[in-house]
Amino acid sequence: MTKVVRADERHFVENDTINGYWIFSYSDYLDMKNTHFGDLKVFNDEILKAGKFYKPESLNDKEIVTVILDGELNHEDSTGNKEVLKAGDVQVLSSGSGATFTDMNMSGKDTHLLRLWIDPLMQNMKPACRQENFDMESQKNELVAIAGQGFPGAVKLRANTTVYMSKLDSGKVVEMLTDISRYVFIYVLEGEITTCGEKLAKNDQIRINQNDTIVLKANSNASFILVDATGSY
Repeated sequence: MTKVVRADERHFVENDTINGYWIFSYSDYLDMKNTHFGDLKVFNDEILKAGKFYKPESLNDKEIVTVILDGELNHEDSTGNKEVLKAGDVQVLSSGSGATFTDMNMSGKDTHLLRLWIDPLMQNMKPACRQENFDMESQKNELVAIAGQGFPGAVKLRANTTVYMSKLDSGKVVEMLTDISRYVFIYVLEGEITTCGEKLAKNDQIRINQNDTIVLKANSNASFILVDATGSY
């Protein structure tokens, strides 16, 4: 099963704090036919405007993955973690038994980020926060695990899910072996790729199930994020 969602089909949101796109139901956006894909519950592609901040939020039993694409983000949470996240940084906040967090853009320019929520393997675990920086330019033409379990260098994710990123030169191909029971979500960040017989342009997405081999070819210089998740449709 494959489903392509084009960039202009995404839910757009704009207010004094952010503008961006919510890929699944989130906050006051509710579409009962689009609430999740496997254990991937939230995927937001947002611009946090200069000088603005997200209101403090409390969550239980979610793996909160933040990927900084451009700009800076001042993060604080109830685990005691305070960090300034910069482009290339990937953070995982495991909310477990309960964590409160807020993020601020204290810089003079907008910050572009991705925010994912993923269901964990176990509930009520001790909250924890971890982050790493990834230089995708130095790992070009590879499929790089940025969050997961058992991948050297990846930020630990307390979930049966792996998050990958890739930056490809035009004509390059990468392949991922998975299981037909898995839920594979791909979101194009730049350029154009082809996978599963579908051409995907910038900000297009594809949702794949019942396929154990995913081949991705760059039709131009391109980058994308891929989530290989367990769960249900």
